[in-house]
Amino acid sequence: MLKSLWRQTAVRHSLIIFLVLRLFLSGWAMVALQVSPLPEEPNEAIRPYLNQPILNEGAAGLLLGPWQRFDALHYTRIAAEGYAHPEDSVFPPIYPLLIWALGGPFGELLSSPHAAHMATGIFISNAALLGLFILLHKVGSGLLGPEHAPRLLLYFALFPTGFFLFAPYSESLFLLLTLASLWLGFNNRLEWAGLLGLLAALTRLTGWVLIVPLAYQFWRRHLGQGAWKIGPIGGWYPKLYAKAAAVFLPMIGFILFVLYRSLLGLPGLSHIYTEYWFQRTGIPGTDLLRALPGMVGLGTGRAGEFTLWFDFFVTLLLLVTTAWAFFRWQRRLGWGLYAAMLLFFMLLPSSEFKPLYSFSRYALAFFPTFFLLATAGANGKVHRLILYPFIMLYLYFSAQFFVWGWVA
Repeated sequence: MLKSLWRQTAVRHSLIIFLVLRLFLSGWAMVALQVSPLPEEPNEAIRPYLNQPILNEGAAGLLLGPWQRFDALHYTRIAAEGYAHPEDSVFPPIYPLLIWALGGPFGELLSSPHAAHMATGIFISNAALLGLFILLHKVGSGLLGPEHAPRLLLYFALFPTGFFLFAPYSESLFLLLTLASLWLGFNNRLEWAGLLGLLAALTRLTGWVLIVPLAYQFWRRHLGQGAWKIGPIGGWYPKLYAKAAAVFLPMIGFILFVLYRSLLGLPGLSHIYTEYWFQRTGIPGTDLLRALPGMVGLGTGRAGEFTLWFDFFVTLLLLVTTAWAFFRWQRRLGWGLYAAMLLFFMLLPSSEFKPLYSFSRYALAFFPTFFLLATAGANGKVHRLILYPFIMLYLYFSAQFFVWGWVA
């Protein structure tokens, strides 16, 4: 069985890239922390461990400690305490619930529940990432051609914020569920696509946008005839009703999370984002304008940060490639619709203090962008123009993350 799996190109390429990067990041984290060691004194303002144990000794310190950063600590706190802290309640429950549910075996091996939660979170993310690599290779091979799939995987894995895929963040799980939902939906398996879309929405808030490409696929397959005719071929029948209902599951997932928060007596999401995360819903694209003064060292919003420049560049890249996707795949508009809805949702929040917050990490969800980069990279010069900066920024950003520098 293992030999038959190894013969599959998608599995072989994915496993090699996964193992190389997994081992490299473990060593790179040690190097970064040796070059720039962290102070021994905790400082919740600069290094917010959220009053959880600091893993800095033994095997846990080497393998888990470098990943004990930022959102990872919110997820482990939710796994330990639920939504006891209002600021944690913007994170949907699937990922921390899995950390809590699967933490038992790691708890028997590690000295503290927090270390067990960290190890479980990394295990879940890494297992999901390997599945994501394999699926992305298969989807890319079918959409672009097998000659482009290895390049697609390479660009995706080495995107400058791609190291987050190995971290105890919900990124890898969300992207696996999202890509699987899109792939099944575009292959007319809408019931399963909707179910995975529901799980995606319960993993990350942006999962609800899957309703749009799935609805388009349902219309295209079953309702769209002639110019704009709305009527199923052969009339409605039970299985078609099931497919139609499945289209709405991603939005239902989002609604279930909102209702659950309400039952817990938590303030609304908009209040939490304003109070704790300094973001308000505004006119899409406002943050692009707010970022400009900060990019030249003016204003109060991330003034002078290199990461702001990178987030701004990434936003422009997403705008261009999303528009390009509509022209590139005119008969497969679902990809463009997915990217457009995701970009619209990401551009809605506005912040005077944190414009374009984490855009470079959220860019990992834009599969059409990576499809287009992979086809463009067939040209050797373009390939080097993409790959070399990716590698340099990957090294820089991952090292920054390990020493508690803000990246995304």
